[in-house]
Amino acid sequence: MQIAFFIAASTHDRTAFVALVALIVCASIPLAYAWARVLPEDAPPFKIEPGSFPSVDIEPAHPPAKGRKADLISLALLVCVTLTYLARFPGIPVVAITQWIQSALPGSGSTWLLLATKDFLVIGTGLAACIATVRPGPMRVPLVVAAAMALTMWLLVPILQSAMLST
Repeated sequence: MQIAFFIAASTHDRTAFVALVALIVCASIPLAYAWARVLPEDAPPFKIEPGSFPSVDIEPAHPPAKGRKADLISLALLVCVTLTYLARFPGIPVVAITQWIQSALPGSGSTWLLLATKDFLVIGTGLAACIATVRPGPMRVPLVVAAAMALTMWLLVPILQSAMLST
């Protein structure tokens, strides 16, 4: 904790702002790419007859579509990574949501729910990176990069925000 305080105290507010913006943009690019991979590809606008263009004859046949189960696993991992990203995105009213949950669930139930949610997001994103690393497929690289960037945001956004506000 002392290291975070030292970084926040020694970082200039403009440098922290630029670092925060760069972190947010760098984390959003693999997420957007992964969500684009989830959507099915569009059909070509018109069918090209074989023999009418030289490269059509050389093109390999399209691979068969993979099972829905693998897509559901990748989609669940992507949802977990996206929620982790949104939890640390500046401007999301996390405090208001936390206060609403605490007023809806009085006592220690709300504290345990919030703690379990934070733990689930962080551990789930780490597991998403591990699972995506060992599973082959088109979602492998975007999920690993998005999960790594979301975890980096989880660690650095509070430090950079405090550095911006410390002046």
